[in-house]
Amino acid sequence: MTEGLRGLFPGTQTHWAALDKPAPCALPRRGMATLVFADSTSAYDGRDLERRPLGGTEASVIRLVRELAARGHAVAVHTKIAPDVEHEGVRWRSLSTAPDPCDVFVAIQQPPLLDLAPQARQRAIWVLWGANQLRHYKHFWRLWRHRPIPILMSQAQVRDYWPTLPRRGPLAVIPLPVPPDVRALTPLTSPPPPRAIFASNPQRNLKPLVEIWGRSILPRVPNAVLDVYGVHNLADGQDAWTEWAGALLPAGMPDAVQASVRVHPTAPRTDLLTAMRDARAMLYLSHKCEAFCLSLAEAQALGTPAVIAPVAAAAERVIEGVTGFQRADPAAFADAAVRLLTDDDLWRRQHAAALELQQGLTCAAYAERFERVLLGPSREDVLVAA
Repeated sequence: MTEGLRGLFPGTQTHWAALDKPAPCALPRRGMATLVFADSTSAYDGRDLERRPLGGTEASVIRLVRELAARGHAVAVHTKIAPDVEHEGVRWRSLSTAPDPCDVFVAIQQPPLLDLAPQARQRAIWVLWGANQLRHYKHFWRLWRHRPIPILMSQAQVRDYWPTLPRRGPLAVIPLPVPPDVRALTPLTSPPPPRAIFASNPQRNLKPLVEIWGRSILPRVPNAVLDVYGVHNLADGQDAWTEWAGALLPAGMPDAVQASVRVHPTAPRTDLLTAMRDARAMLYLSHKCEAFCLSLAEAQALGTPAVIAPVAAAAERVIEGVTGFQRADPAAFADAAVRLLTDDDLWRRQHAAALELQQGLTCAAYAERFERVLLGPSREDVLVAA
């Protein structure tokens, strides 16, 4: 059904120029390099990917460092953990422990982390949140002091990375990988029932989404359901409509709307992926802070069409009219959602297109490109002009 779509939509694939210029410094080009990462996001180590729900930053770090270790590098990661742990070839250490001398020190998002590695031969900053915070006066001078290689993941970040910030030629932009548990699935045999899903932080515009749902979607699809997933602090037994009304959910909604919006506890990854795969559509108004939107990328790889507002990086995750719709106007957003929830032929086309076009990079391919940015010999093949 989607044969030939790749040629029709070349923008869905990243094109890499095969240049052969040396890396900007004399670092190991083959064999093992010593790589140290530092992340102040939370207390976690490599074991947590399989044992509890994680945010996108923590999960992305774990997947990357595992792949780099598998490629033969000596990899250490400093986080807020207390005891040291070694897992799948990666050494996990506390941020309070001084890093060992290394070939490359990678700070995750936060410029102050660059100060931790005075003996690094080269530094990089892996930007997994919005790049606009790097412009803050408290960070600006530190970036110029250390001049790290910036590694970005979206064109939205490129737009936020000011020309006055340090760079070494074009910016490296590597979209986050799609993990193997969501890749290469076969099409569903029949369309799901009219069940939509929201799978993000509820602070990222869940409230206005539910307002659109109650006002303009549910009245036209009375048997529809909106399942709400995400990492939140709602305890077992607490009712979301009681705890969140007026804040994360709109107040005063009719009983029918409240019954149709089901807020789930923070779910294990397997349960979340099952819910995404079984959903008819993902609905997301996005947020100005959205720097990549991994949940949307994973939903598309699972074959779930999406209706989004084209805000920040969310617009880069959905192919307009092919794997979903991008609608900024609330009425148009609702119209697109109703179409996907009710039109079986439209859903089948977009489901098949998402499975064909939105598989993204593998974790191994991502690690290879990340390695080339840091070590060469041809870092230009992962550079995108800003």
